[in-house]
Amino acid sequence: MSVCSISTCWRSEELIDAHALVEAMKTSGLDTIELEFRVGAPVFDAIEKNRESWGIRVSSLHAVCPSVPGRGKGAERYLISDIDEEKRKVGVADVIETIRHSAAIGAGAVVLHCGAIQEDFEAHRIMMHFCNEGMLNSPEADAAREALFIKRVATARKPFEQTLKSLDAINQAAVKAGVKVALENRYYFREIPFFEEFGIIFNMFDGGNLHYWHDTGHAHTLQTLFGIPHRKMLETFGNRLIGIHLHDVTGGYTDHNEPGCGDVDWDMVKGFLKPHTIRVMEINRRVPLERAVEGVDFLRKKGIFD
Repeated sequence: MSVCSISTCWRSEELIDAHALVEAMKTSGLDTIELEFRVGAPVFDAIEKNRESWGIRVSSLHAVCPSVPGRGKGAERYLISDIDEEKRKVGVADVIETIRHSAAIGAGAVVLHCGAIQEDFEAHRIMMHFCNEGMLNSPEADAAREALFIKRVATARKPFEQTLKSLDAINQAAVKAGVKVALENRYYFREIPFFEEFGIIFNMFDGGNLHYWHDTGHAHTLQTLFGIPHRKMLETFGNRLIGIHLHDVTGGYTDHNEPGCGDVDWDMVKGFLKPHTIRVMEINRRVPLERAVEGVDFLRKKGIFD
């Protein structure tokens, strides 16, 4: 049977008691969870210690997990793409610590964000405007996309070089620990890796412990706003796919909704999944219980969840 899971991001911002968080997650109808970067060390430690008696399994960790005290509950307080060497090294150390925790708790993978171009040229804001006005297929939108792609190429070189340096250290740590690290396709245009960057990374680290983690909502949003085909991501990197975040998109770019309520092509997604693919429903706190249960039921009826 496939690993079918739900991310703690659904309730981790509201519940700081570990047992209460676990029980809330189980109301979805799933008994396997992905622990993510909002989960602090006390909650993580309690789940690691009690997961068997509490009837819960851990599918994966979303770095940085557990969160680092004093840095807030963010995945990327220190980017592994940072052009500041000291900050980059802290980011790498945080990911390596997550790898250690993953090995200890027996998770199937570590999900990783790889940073971003630090200059924000507001690509999403620009294309969201065209989406809201029904102008995504207009000459004006096409010209804006072309300009944004050119600007991204011009500004990505140094941050991407830093990412490659970081991934070298992360891959070495993952191989040593016997842990799979999965690079997630991202939501924002300025984030790393972009489509071509995934190819460079996987060619450079072929044979290592770096894999692909697909996010349905992110891919659908980039397809809508920037014309990058959702299917192309899975066709190109599906041979390296070890896990997937499952959530739906409404209004063109509002993601992390329960599967089945929006515009994601679930039949297409299902066609790329293998029995070993870790499947994680990643909905956010605005989704109420009844809709979360509907999302799980939808994925089961589609044959994506067992």
